[in-house]
Amino acid sequence: MRKHTRVMLAALLVVVGVLVFLPSSYVSAGGSVVNSGFEQGEEGDPDEWTPSGNATRVDTGHIHVGNWSAQVTEHGDVLIQWIANITATKIYEAWGWIYVTGNVTGNVTGVIALDFWKVQEDGASQLSPTIMLSATDTGGVYVQKAGMMQAPTSTTHVRIRLYGTGWSDGEEVRFDDIGFWVPASGSYCFIATAAYGTPMAEEIGILRQFRDEYLLTNPMGNALVDLYYRVSPPIAEFITAHPSLKPIVRTGLVPAVAMSTAVVNTTPVEKAAIAGLLVLISVTVAVWATRRRGRGPEYI
Repeated sequence: MRKHTRVMLAALLVVVGVLVFLPSSYVSAGGSVVNSGFEQGEEGDPDEWTPSGNATRVDTGHIHVGNWSAQVTEHGDVLIQWIANITATKIYEAWGWIYVTGNVTGNVTGVIALDFWKVQEDGASQLSPTIMLSATDTGGVYVQKAGMMQAPTSTTHVRIRLYGTGWSDGEEVRFDDIGFWVPASGSYCFIATAAYGTPMAEEIGILRQFRDEYLLTNPMGNALVDLYYRVSPPIAEFITAHPSLKPIVRTGLVPAVAMSTAVVNTTPVEKAAIAGLLVLISVTVAVWATRRRGRGPEYI
């Protein structure tokens, strides 16, 4: 049993080292958002989004996957999408990529605005304050913004709006890969969230940042995250139902949190050193396990 444990540990260390340095290709699907990357549409009109003003869909060259993004250039430009079948009181995660170009005197800000609504046949009412994910002058690159939010009681829909503020001449804002994730089941769908009891814990933020920046940026990492999302809900629900397990699970997560902290808070040179160390440890463990197996059983 110990031999298998060592081999699994070595494999895990190698996989983590590889994931950190695989090239970026795609950052998560849109969850419940339809046409999250604006790839579907007729000319400048993106499918499933309602544009106003001069808001449009533009071909800007390769971005993650595909070539299209949403663009706004002045006050009154907005793209809106409504998402139905939202479950009240559950916690959701929203994210998106924002690109902002400005001039020396400008202060334009790209905004992804979300709010929860109760929609009925006789009308609609907003139930929550507007939550805004925003970025100002991103330096010519796309920057990802993400946040957690809880749907109020009686929620049926969420409204997503994309727009800019602080406009002056010659500025533009683009949006890409907008996402809103609906939990599969239970109030807590992440094992770590169940263990810490809140999605806002500092450790959860570190793990989420590692997921977004190093796992969801490559095919292998995406596959691991998808597998985790499929198997974690029943485990998370069991932990939530048995509070005595939470300290044990939190202790078990310490190595993952420590590794994630080291990875997200280091320079590229330091990351290379960490990856090299992980590979070296993995090879050493594998060689040691092979030699022990070759010597046969030991008797005392």
